[in-house]
Amino acid sequence: MKYFDKETIISLTHEIFKGQDPEKILNDIFVFLRRYIPLDYLNLPILDIKEGTLRYRAGVSDEEVSFIDETIRLSDTAKKEARFFSSKKIYYLEDFFKSNMTKEVATHFGIENPGATIALFVETGPSLYVALGLVTWDKNRYTPVHFHMIEELYDTLASAARHILSMMEIASLKERLIMETHVIRERLLGQRIIGGNTGLKEVMSLVKQCAPLNVPVLLMGETGVGKEVVAHTIHSLSKRSDGPMISINCGAIPDTLLDSELFGYEKGAFTGASNLRLGYFEQADHGTIFLDEIGELTPQAQAKLLRVMQDMTFQRVGGKRPISVNVRVIAATNRDLVTMITSLQFRKDLWFRLNVFPIFIPPLRERKKDIPALVEYFARQQSMEMNCPYRYEFASEAFEQLQDYNWPGNVRELKNAIERALITSQGKPLSFPNLSGIATREQERVPITDSVPYATLDEVMIRYIEQTLIKSKGRITGNEGAAELLGINPSTLRARMKKFGIRTKKLVNP
Repeated sequence: MKYFDKETIISLTHEIFKGQDPEKILNDIFVFLRRYIPLDYLNLPILDIKEGTLRYRAGVSDEEVSFIDETIRLSDTAKKEARFFSSKKIYYLEDFFKSNMTKEVATHFGIENPGATIALFVETGPSLYVALGLVTWDKNRYTPVHFHMIEELYDTLASAARHILSMMEIASLKERLIMETHVIRERLLGQRIIGGNTGLKEVMSLVKQCAPLNVPVLLMGETGVGKEVVAHTIHSLSKRSDGPMISINCGAIPDTLLDSELFGYEKGAFTGASNLRLGYFEQADHGTIFLDEIGELTPQAQAKLLRVMQDMTFQRVGGKRPISVNVRVIAATNRDLVTMITSLQFRKDLWFRLNVFPIFIPPLRERKKDIPALVEYFARQQSMEMNCPYRYEFASEAFEQLQDYNWPGNVRELKNAIERALITSQGKPLSFPNLSGIATREQERVPITDSVPYATLDEVMIRYIEQTLIKSKGRITGNEGAAELLGINPSTLRARMKKFGIRTKKLVNP
């Protein structure tokens, strides 16, 4: 007996595959099936027979389509049932509390009401199946007739399940590729630790020691010394190099958004949460998370991070179940955390968690032998990135000028200086007579006599900050911002501006 004519199945197939939106396809399947069989809920799990897990990716009701990411580890008895169910391709239960597998699923999701289910399984790889689960909240509502109706639609629904899963995986890969674009570009441009055999020889020795291990690493050093480059090097030399490397600037995340950024949120967790969002820790699963400016975290944020680092388990905002990840933590700071602990600004227990393998990166002024190699590297890199129409070359005095300067902003400031020179040179040899508005070497040699009045340290600092703000056009943060040019934290700069009564509006719009 046929329950669906050929035109109906063709129409359903066309409707499913004409779009590229997983949400619409799932909703269309739900609406279609409800016309013919009892259906209160439709879900899309992935069964891994080898691992003994069910990973739920989506759920559909008459109210909404929701994308989730919940993994259930099955008991040994449930694993055997899952293997049996998947071998049948289609299986139905009059009461899902009579099966260990479906009972464990119901317990995980907090379902207490009885119900019936029909599930179809589609093999997608060795020991891997994507499934469509049909659920009604009354037991004994599914009959052999309903089972045979789904049998007729098996090929169409199986193709739809594969199609939906592929689109979801592509979307996930796109998101990951976007996050890793910067890292990939740096690798293509030949990013490496310049000075690994000279000024950073000791740092590289420590990097090679800790990279193969899974222990937390704490990178310390002034702003701009290259802590993120060192972190990426540790990741690339580790056993996690094939996994993601997620970098986070802790000082840039408002305290109110910390939970949702680090741990993600469920759909509907708050106003504007229209879809499930994976937090940085989930994005970094089986990889590395780099927490830059760890010293900027508030005490509340430090407590939350400590809890996660203890067992790598957390809950999404709006979630009810714990999520476990496998992540290596690399943290970095330009602040004196020991002093912060003494003044109760940083948690001692978090310090012990992070400071398993500390690495101090010396400032550029202490390794000036590295400057020529760094300059050559940045000039080549920036020329490629900016697609310069001319080939760069250096003036005869360029390297002497660069080595005579003490680089308070370290390698980052050096990189910015090279970039500015490439832009302004217009093909002429690169020269650096007035780095970041500081007096040239000849001007510095002018002797101070009794006829030259001394300026107080505060007066010098005020003038220096004002000159830098004029240069940055009043911008404090971001690339080419005053804080970056000065090599200090934006909050430190704002505090000094407040202390000295410096106002950007007055400087930029006199």
